Amino acid sequence: MSEKIQEAQQRLKDLGYFASEDLAKIVLLFEASGKKDKKSIPTLLLQGKSGAGKTFLAETFSKMIDADEKFVQCFPRMGTENFQYDVNIEGVMKQDAESSIKAGILLQALQQSQKSPVVLIIDELDKARPEVDSFLLDFLENGRLTTGTDTYEKGKFPIYTFITSNDKREIDEALINRSKRVEVPRPSKDLFLEILGLPENHYLGYIYDKCPNFSIRQARQYIEDLEILGTEIDEEALSQYINLDELDVMSLADLQHLEELESEKLEIDLPDLEICQINLSKINSNVVPLWVNLLMNSGEKFEFESKEEDNYYGRSENIYVTIRNIYQLELLRNYGLSDVAYRGWFAHELSNDEIESENIIWAGNKSKRDGTRFGIKIDGDRMYRIAMNRGSTYIYLDSSTDNTLEHYLGQEEHKIEQEKYEIDSEYGNDDGMDFD
Repeated sequence: MSEKIQEAQQRLKDLGYFASEDLAKIVLLFEASGKKDKKSIPTLLLQGKSGAGKTFLAETFSKMIDADEKFVQCFPRMGTENFQYDVNIEGVMKQDAESSIKAGILLQALQQSQKSPVVLIIDELDKARPEVDSFLLDFLENGRLTTGTDTYEKGKFPIYTFITSNDKREIDEALINRSKRVEVPRPSKDLFLEILGLPENHYLGYIYDKCPNFSIRQARQYIEDLEILGTEIDEEALSQYINLDELDVMSLADLQHLEELESEKLEIDLPDLEICQINLSKINSNVVPLWVNLLMNSGEKFEFESKEEDNYYGRSENIYVTIRNIYQLELLRNYGLSDVAYRGWFAHELSNDEIESENIIWAGNKSKRDGTRFGIKIDGDRMYRIAMNRGSTYIYLDSSTDNTLEHYLGQEEHKIEQEKYEIDSEYGNDDGMDFD
């Protein structure tokens, strides 16, 4: 970025407008074009969604160059006469016919240019009648205005014209060609939060991404609401500006928690990974040797541990098997231990695309002991704890909750369908239909 562009960017920022490098360059060139000794009036046609900051850019530019600002808000069916003449309320109140009409916005700009630079803002031109577009061409091209037999011309100081449009109708092609057309986009999430003076982990950043029509103006209004209410989160206040159903979260408090986790600012106590151990003896001590033999010959490296423990009948020896990954757990349950309870972290390798997907939100905190990183994996309406250590990923499953192996692998629905098929087949109906 050149020093001049950087300087223009900083001048805008000092006045509260955060411009991108490209937009700062346009502003720099626009300012320079007004200093040329020409009758024509430099014009920027600002287009974009409502709330993108088009009018605010024009107002900021006016302050930046210390110009006299002239503003006109267009309205439906507004015609050319509204640009030539304006109503003098004081004269109307006095019922003085001669003073009830005063100079329109274009004549005011031309007259002011005799004394100082002028920034003319024609807001939402797309609301006015189409013939207004061609009427403005002579004014912009030649710096003059003809009303009846009188012609008024631009003075020695520049007039900078900003025309904004929300795309309610197409602007005349001749006017577009006469102007510098600029699309004012919604800023990035980082810039959005910076403009509002919010931390990078604030939940409004997530809302801004999820709700494309949520504008900076609305966000400012919501923040003002929070200041009045004396709180940091209020769903009812926010619902005035957006549809909360678009967020796909249970509450704003949950959302703030996820945002803190994603931005690596959440301070959490990182535990050691809990390895799953299943007590085979507790299931049926009589068949433990059979289970041990079956698992040892499965091709998987199952680990067994013998522990002497107290129970109702005194001390007895219990045999535990350690389950370290998803495949071992699935194998164990396929061998007939489908009702066994389990809980712990299970290794399950994920592809790089899965690890970097939006469905996984990683925390920046790492265990000082072994460098384990934690996060959350979102799958529909379920969330699974996930961990990464030395390139391997682990999922926390608990059979006492909805975070079961079947749910994680998406096998629950297939299991139901299979049971339905078996029942239908038993009665000779492969289509699942009843026959009389």
